[in-house]
Amino acid sequence: MRTWQKWTLIVLTLFLIPIMYFENQYFMREQFKQSQKNMQQSTLSDFNDQASGQYAAFKIYATAKPHGKIYYFVPQNQNGANIDLQKQEVALGNQLYAKAHKESPDIDHITLYVSYTAKNLQDNTYAFKPTAEAYGFVKSRFKTRYQRLFSQTGTEAIYDMQHNTTSVSFKDLQKDSTTIPMIRQLAIDQQLQAHDYTPEQLTQLEALDFPGNDQATNFDFTTDGLTLKFAKNPLDIETIALPMATVGPYLNPNLVPEDNQMPSKKGGAKKIALTFNTTLKPSTITSVINQLNDLNIKATFFTTGKAAEEHPDQLKQLLKAGHVVGTQAYNNDDDLDTMSASEIADNLKQTDTAYFKASGQLPHLLRVTTETPSTELTTAASRALIAWSVDSEDWRLDIDAPAVAKNVNERITGGDIVLLHTSEATIKALPAIAKEQTAQKRHFVTVNELFKQRLTPYQQYFKAGDQRSLQ
Repeated sequence: MRTWQKWTLIVLTLFLIPIMYFENQYFMREQFKQSQKNMQQSTLSDFNDQASGQYAAFKIYATAKPHGKIYYFVPQNQNGANIDLQKQEVALGNQLYAKAHKESPDIDHITLYVSYTAKNLQDNTYAFKPTAEAYGFVKSRFKTRYQRLFSQTGTEAIYDMQHNTTSVSFKDLQKDSTTIPMIRQLAIDQQLQAHDYTPEQLTQLEALDFPGNDQATNFDFTTDGLTLKFAKNPLDIETIALPMATVGPYLNPNLVPEDNQMPSKKGGAKKIALTFNTTLKPSTITSVINQLNDLNIKATFFTTGKAAEEHPDQLKQLLKAGHVVGTQAYNNDDDLDTMSASEIADNLKQTDTAYFKASGQLPHLLRVTTETPSTELTTAASRALIAWSVDSEDWRLDIDAPAVAKNVNERITGGDIVLLHTSEATIKALPAIAKEQTAQKRHFVTVNELFKQRLTPYQQYFKAGDQRSLQ
C-alpha cells in the first residue's frame, strides 16, 4: 500500500471513530429512553390492574410536574361522576411529590401513582382509602432500576356509590331518632369507663358539643368506627373514637358491615326478665342478692335517686353481683308523667347525679308504667323506658309468697318483663318461680339480654317482641 493510501485510511479511521461512538451513544440513549418508557408503562399498567380489581368504575388523570408526573386513579359513582376522593388524592399526590423531590434531588424524573383501596360494605357502600407511591430511576453500578421511593396513605372515607359524590354525612349515618342520643350515651359511657371523673367533670363531659343534628360535621366515619371531634374544652378531650362493634348497631345499616349491625328482634320466647323496684334497704338487698345467687339468676333493678344517695354501697353491691340497675324518679312518690319538661329534666339530673356518685356510672334504663309516657318525659329521659308485661301484684299489703309465685307463674307466656318489688313475700316466692319456669324450659336474663342489647331511647318496652316507638 502506498504512503498516501495509508494516510488516507488513517484519516478516515480517525474521522469515523467519533462518528461511530456518538452514533452508538445515541442509540444507547434511545434504547435507554425506550426502556424507561417501558418500565413506566408497565408500572402504570400494574396500577391500572390493581384499581380495576378494587373497583370497576374509575378514570385516570395525569398532571405534569417540573421534574416528573402524577397519575391519579379516581373512582366514580354509578352515575359516572367523580367522587370527592379526588380532592384528597390531589393533596396527597402534591405532598408526596414535594417530599420525593426534596429527599431525592439526584433523581431527575419522579413519577407518582395515586390510587386507592376499596372495601365493599354493602351493595352500594364502599370504603375508599387513597394511597400514593413515588417511583424513580435509581442508578446502580451496572444498571438502572425503576423502583418505589416513597409511599403514603390518606384517610379512609365511606361513600354510597349509588348517587352520591361526597362521603357519608351525619344525616346519612342516622338510622332513626335514637341514633343521636345513643351516640352521645355511648361516648359518655366510654369516657366514664376510662376515667375516674368527679361530678363536676361529668357535667363538663355532658356539656361537650356532641353531634346534635343532621348538619353536624365534627366527626369522621371509617370501617374502624365513628370518631367524634371536639372544640377546646375543660377536659382537654379532642376526640372520642367509638369502635364499629360498639356504635354500628345504632347506625344506618346500609353503611355498616353486617357483623356490626343490630341483632335480629326474633327470639326471646324462652327468656324472662325479673325486674325489681327497690329502695335499696340494706338488709333486703343482701337477702335478694343471696337468693338470686342461689338460683343462678341475673335480674334488673330500678332504684330511686334518693335511695342511691342514701345507700350507695347497696347500689354498688347489686352492680358487683352482675345485675343491671336502672332508675325511677328521685323520690318514690314523684310522678314524672305529671311534671313539666324542665321539672322532669331536673328530677332525672338529680337522680343521675346520685347514681353517678354512688357507682361512677350513669343509668340508661328508666322504669315507667304500662301507660303511654308523656312526650315531655320521653324527650327529657332520652333513654330506654321499661314497663312490664306481667304484674306480680306484690305491691299489695295482704299478699303472701305463694300468691306472688302463682301470679307470676300463671301469667308468664315467655319473653316477659315481670314487675316485682324487694319485699319479704317476693324474696320467699323466688324459688317457686324459678322452679316452675325452669320446668317450662325458660331461663332468666336481664332486660338488656332479653332485648339482645337493642334497648334505645324513645322506646317503651313491655316484653320481647313488644315495644312501642314514642318518637
